[in-house]
Amino acid sequence: MTAIALFKRVDRPFHLIMFDPRAKIDIGEGISQPASTVLTSRVRDLSVDPELPDDFRRWLETNGSWDDRPISDRAGIEHAFVSGEIFSTYVYKRFSEALTSRPDVVVQFASDAVTAVDRHLDRGYSVSLGAEQHARFDAVFLATGSGLRENSGEAPAAGAQSAVVIGGGIRAVDRALGLLADAKISHVTLISESGFLPQSHAPAAVGSVVTDQPMPATLRGAFRFLREAAERANLEGSGWQGIMNGFRSRARDLWAGLTQEERARFKRHVKAIYDSHRNRLPPEHYQRLHHAIASGAITVRKGKVDRIATNGVLFSAPTGLEVLAADLTIDCRFRPSGVDSPLIRSVIVAGLATRDELELGIAVDECGRTKSSMLHGLFAMGPLGLGSLPDIDLVPQIVSQSHAAASLLSSWIGKAAKENGVVRSL
Repeated sequence: MTAIALFKRVDRPFHLIMFDPRAKIDIGEGISQPASTVLTSRVRDLSVDPELPDDFRRWLETNGSWDDRPISDRAGIEHAFVSGEIFSTYVYKRFSEALTSRPDVVVQFASDAVTAVDRHLDRGYSVSLGAEQHARFDAVFLATGSGLRENSGEAPAAGAQSAVVIGGGIRAVDRALGLLADAKISHVTLISESGFLPQSHAPAAVGSVVTDQPMPATLRGAFRFLREAAERANLEGSGWQGIMNGFRSRARDLWAGLTQEERARFKRHVKAIYDSHRNRLPPEHYQRLHHAIASGAITVRKGKVDRIATNGVLFSAPTGLEVLAADLTIDCRFRPSGVDSPLIRSVIVAGLATRDELELGIAVDECGRTKSSMLHGLFAMGPLGLGSLPDIDLVPQIVSQSHAAASLLSSWIGKAAKENGVVRSL
């Protein structure tokens, strides 16, 4: 996403190096999910170019190879949800086209693992690729998504019949439903630490419903306001989803005005239920989930997993410790976006970034710039900024941020080039 935005927004030659030690990049909601995952944003919201909002829909309609793929289109293709596989193909196509259109840009792909980022003595940033290798860059984009999970691709062993899926979010539900759909697993225990599971999207897309009433500036008042507005919408038949969308559009301003105590209270008591309503399941998946729960194919347990073993998990339930036996265990819990990795730790130790107050990632502004950096050109993209920017783990928000960051960088490069007469490296 970031590279496409750079090709489109930076109006002068530059040198781009893309580092990734993995052989394949999966593009999906939250970026790190498997490509088969159904995205939780609709077709109408998935264009890689904010100036061409219908681009993805037009690509789907003209790309005949996807005619036989599963697309939920009861309300029309613009309201449909598609798999990460389809979206990934579209993104790579647009990446290739954007790259071809910029013969003045030098692009390299490197499989080196970046281990650290620090200030460079000659301005810019020093990027470490190992104990001995270092390279200088004028701008660095940390675009690691939500990080990698070691067991994200686990498949049931022969004879496996039961599974434990740990987590209460979109990815956990998707994995649980996928195991049942493969007909190899007959029962899944879905463990949600908060007890909440994702809610459903409306059958057809709804916009943001914003009332004229001023929103209270306190956490308690704001969520009372949200709850009352959603209840009224449900009584009127318009549904709560539009109210939540409108609330999300004002969430960043609300967050900026909260006290440190209120932000800590949000993390402890509100975040789980807020996430279950903001990051929603496609209606068909929601129905499949609750049908599986009603039939007994999925059992939902509230509690915390203390330890994972080869034959199950040690589980802290409200009534005490339990051992849940299972043939397969898959951990889909949200993890802070690689903040504890050596790379991100190096940026924090160097004073180029700080952790956000929710300890979910790095504190950033709306363009993704790290707030602690005294230099231009250090960005933490997408889910890395989730503690500062609500919804920045969703594809539409990542696209908007990428283009905003590229525009900001283009302006800065123009000024720097006039002063120094140098070609910038990214």
